[in-house]
Amino acid sequence: MTDRTIASRPSLEQVTAIVDFMEKHPALGLGQLRGLEGRDESKKLWLKLTRVVNNISGPTRPMKSWIKYWADKKSTVRSKVQGCGGDPNSLCSNIEKKIWDVFLANDNSRTNRGAVKQESHYTEDNFFNEDSMDQNHVESDPVLAFEEPVADAEERQMAVMEKLVKVMSDQAAAMTQLAHASHVNAQAMERLAEASHIQARAIERLANTFDTISAATHDVRNAIVDIDATMKRFYSTSPT
Repeated sequence: MTDRTIASRPSLEQVTAIVDFMEKHPALGLGQLRGLEGRDESKKLWLKLTRVVNNISGPTRPMKSWIKYWADKKSTVRSKVQGCGGDPNSLCSNIEKKIWDVFLANDNSRTNRGAVKQESHYTEDNFFNEDSMDQNHVESDPVLAFEEPVADAEERQMAVMEKLVKVMSDQAAAMTQLAHASHVNAQAMERLAEASHIQARAIERLANTFDTISAATHDVRNAIVDIDATMKRFYSTSPT
């Protein structure tokens, strides 16, 4: 399976091509092609659109996948607008605004439900089953041989991988911060140990100073005692 097939999300060029195609064929974009003739016309247009989109840079998908993508895209745009109180200015991209203006702005809820039901019917009905398509179409467009469940599984797998990468990135950032905090703490402990060592040396020098003062005081006392004894002997031997 090629990298284009594995890619999960359509490219901007592919989405633009789909919207432009639907704008040229509004009945298809609105899901209004009903009846035998309408369904036959719808099949031809979807086959044509599938070939066009799959030849543009981006993932390669079967026709049923593109039908589902278009229905989901309209549903997403509708939900965004309804979630913001019906304000279409809440839409961020020009493509979504165009989808709203062209295909959804004038739809009432009943029409919306019918359109979604019709498009869902396309993806499930045997009318769009690759096995029931004309053999010439199958041979000329091998893309239709891909199975949609595989694409869905790959899309989910890609989403899980993206979340896993994000979690691992956040974990790595947290570990980096923890390592930095540990390094800062180690430096602080080293400075504290150095300060404690300096304090101990200062106390030792102070104790030595006190010992020296004590010894000097003892020597002065002895000297005073000797002087006193000498003076007493001097006065005792002097004539009166």
